[in-house]
Amino acid sequence: MRILSSARIVVLDACPEHRAFLCSGLSGLGMLRVLPAASADEAQRIGAEQAPDLCVVDPRRLPNAIAEVTPRIPVNPFDPARTPGILIAVDATRETLKAAAASGYSVVLALPVVPRLLYRRIGSLLQRVRRTDRRNEMKLVVEAAAVSAELQER
Repeated sequence: MRILSSARIVVLDACPEHRAFLCSGLSGLGMLRVLPAASADEAQRIGAEQAPDLCVVDPRRLPNAIAEVTPRIPVNPFDPARTPGILIAVDATRETLKAAAASGYSVVLALPVVPRLLYRRIGSLLQRVRRTDRRNEMKLVVEAAAVSAELQER
């Protein structure tokens, strides 16, 4: 899928081994622009250069995250309207899903995360974003045509 090879994906995880595992796993599946970040500040610096298409966040080891069964869910470090997020959680309970949605995440994956499953979720999420963008573009075209027709009638 071409969209996956060109997508900018930020992987935010404070654990260097886990971050490297996810990045290399995704790169091995054909994602060419996987960018690792150890902190939200580093992720935002990466995003300041060019907005990523998607972010993957594992909050378990991030500063201020409580290492319990349900860790505190950090806010998506990017604008959720422009950069959807995938949260890696200890569990995917209803409460976790609600909290993740409120924090700007579109998808929650429970541990253990397999790179191929993450790859599929990234693909489906990016396709959903593209479809939404196309619908919005079509709405704008229809609205512009209506305004143009109205102006021509005057």
